[in-house]
Amino acid sequence: MFGYIRPNKAELLVKDFARFRACYCGICKAIARRYGQIPRMSVSYDLTFLALLLIALSPVDGVLKLETCILNPLRKKPILKDHKALDFSADMAVLLTWLKAKDDIRDEKRIRGGLLTCCLTRSGKKALKIYPQIGSLIKSKLNELSVAEQGFPDLTAADIFGAILSELFAEAVRSVLPDLAPEFALALADSGAGLGRWTYLIDAIDDYEKDIHNDEWNPFSGLTIEAAKEKADFLLVQEEEALDRIFALLPYERDGAIIYNIIVLGLPQVRKTVMKGEKLTKL
Repeated sequence: MFGYIRPNKAELLVKDFARFRACYCGICKAIARRYGQIPRMSVSYDLTFLALLLIALSPVDGVLKLETCILNPLRKKPILKDHKALDFSADMAVLLTWLKAKDDIRDEKRIRGGLLTCCLTRSGKKALKIYPQIGSLIKSKLNELSVAEQGFPDLTAADIFGAILSELFAEAVRSVLPDLAPEFALALADSGAGLGRWTYLIDAIDDYEKDIHNDEWNPFSGLTIEAAKEKADFLLVQEEEALDRIFALLPYERDGAIIYNIIVLGLPQVRKTVMKGEKLTKL
């Protein structure tokens, strides 16, 4: 994934940020347990958000445990464990990263795509065996996205990426929250579509100058950087407002403040940072 769906750390309580980090580390640990050490590179803030969202809507919570980390073996820190949402997000992190790497090889990003594919092929095939249906759909949509990105620049590609996340969120409900009320399951699928479109658009504007310089496809090609940013900003704000309405209606059991922070404060902060031409820092 891309790492754009993240909290506004400055506006988050210390305990809530610690909870976010514990979930991030929990997914990383789940990847290591299920796939080995190298695939841990696929952990992201985006999938951390998905795991936290699923746990927030679940009747049961994960378990916080103090454990060491491969990056800091001498100091124990809180790790969120023992929840289906963590395993699901770990599987999706590996599957998405592997399939995207395979797609990058075809889309003239051969070096990066080839390296990631070599590192993740065994793990990716294992994740695909666990989720063959969603894996097949993601592959199909990535093919569709690749075709769109070879044509005339337009925003259809954002809808295709939105469809990928919509299906992923729907699969998350089936796998982790099978008893969730139908209206809320539908709302989650809609939120996945909105987040997918938002992520694609923010990534496109983040890469705009690089893409234009390298003569690569971008949905805003043909516009000046000022016009591209103005158009993107308008579309991104629309998505943020729609997402705010959806997430305000969900029946949270816990962690509602973190979800609120990410959707209502985090997304706009990322948008403003990217619009200024600044790079996002590691949380």
